Amino acid sequence: MKTFLWSFIVFVATLALIFAIIFGPSYLKSQQEKRDRSVGCLQYRQMLELSQESHKINPVGKKWVRESMAAQGLQNKYKCTLVDQ
Repeated sequence: MKTFLWSFIVFVATLALIFAIIFGPSYLKSQQEKRDRSVGCLQYRQMLELSQESHKINPVGKKWVRESMAAQGLQNKYKCTLVDQ
């Protein structure tokens, strides 16, 4: 009886691992896409764009630095995908 129980537990654990390997990445990708469509991530992309425009206008100014830090804070808060700069 003990052997049967342990065999069953190992079988269930193996099935769970296989399902996690097969369906896990697609689930995580869909969750990231959902976060990237959120209002917070939209604000992040807008703030990053504003920061880049401010940097082009005045590269030695502090405004673009503050905007860049704000964009980074939004990215961290809402767990958005990083935008290539």
